[in-house]
Amino acid sequence: MGIISKSDNGWKLHTVANGSLSCENSKLDSNDIDVVEKMIQPEYGERMKKEHVFVSWDNWSGVFIMALPGLNTDKSDKLIKEIFERLAE
Repeated sequence: MGIISKSDNGWKLHTVANGSLSCENSKLDSNDIDVVEKMIQPEYGERMKKEHVFVSWDNWSGVFIMALPGLNTDKSDKLIKEIFERLAE
């Protein structure tokens, strides 16, 4: 597990315990889930559904974007990396 990349605006691209990717921002709280979803849904919503990628929050990671455990694929990791790059702008 570890940080792959960090942006100036607080987004981090991580490798999680199962080896898949997670995009996280610990500066955000649970009220920001809807804000982040609205930002990325127009561009990535269909692919997120197909790849089982979701937006959530916990007290360690803040807002995070990852694939459902057990359903992660190379395509879901690619999508999460693209979302990270978009949010990092």
